Amino acid sequence: MASTSPTNTVVFKGNQTEILALVNPKAKWKEAERVLLIQATAQHQILPQLKLNVDLQNRACGLKTLAKLEKDLRKAVGDNLAIGNYRVRESKKGAAPSESALIIARDLTTGEIIQTTRDVVVMGSVPEGSRIETMRSCFVFGAIRGAVLAGTRGTQSAVIACLEVAGGASLSVGDASAVLHLAPAGMRGHYYVASAAQGRLNVETRFLK
Repeated sequence: MASTSPTNTVVFKGNQTEILALVNPKAKWKEAERVLLIQATAQHQILPQLKLNVDLQNRACGLKTLAKLEKDLRKAVGDNLAIGNYRVRESKKGAAPSESALIIARDLTTGEIIQTTRDVVVMGSVPEGSRIETMRSCFVFGAIRGAVLAGTRGTQSAVIACLEVAGGASLSVGDASAVLHLAPAGMRGHYYVASAAQGRLNVETRFLK
């Protein structure tokens, strides 16, 4: 399955698991954004169970622009969304303004991938085979058994916090990453925080006050 927008701004390709939206990197952003939203909404109404994977084809984008696109697309297609293959344009005004966190009030499903520019709050668990990628921090009110990548653009101040982490879980903060071969000993009233320091990943046990 393949479809093209009338202006050739966005090309959609589909298979049994996802819809791929290829955004023309030479198109004007406002037009590309408008066509992408219209076409993505229409495709989602036909095949709501499929993941939408937006490929920006190495386009340079500001963080504020990416955050707005993500917010608008999530309203149309829900959580099963990935936006990738872009370069972050440096802002002359400093860091982009903080956006509200992406809240997922459920367990992730096996094989599910969440990609976002925002903080992520999961009111459930991250099972083996699922994956979270965020430019900021991730907070899981459950167990991490899959992969969580925080600070994906090299943000060393990002953290990953969870109530439980299992052996085999893959954690990454900024440029530091590790696969946990042994799970920390579970203790009542404690939680775990993964952070980066000098290129190494540290997992600390902290007390719930």
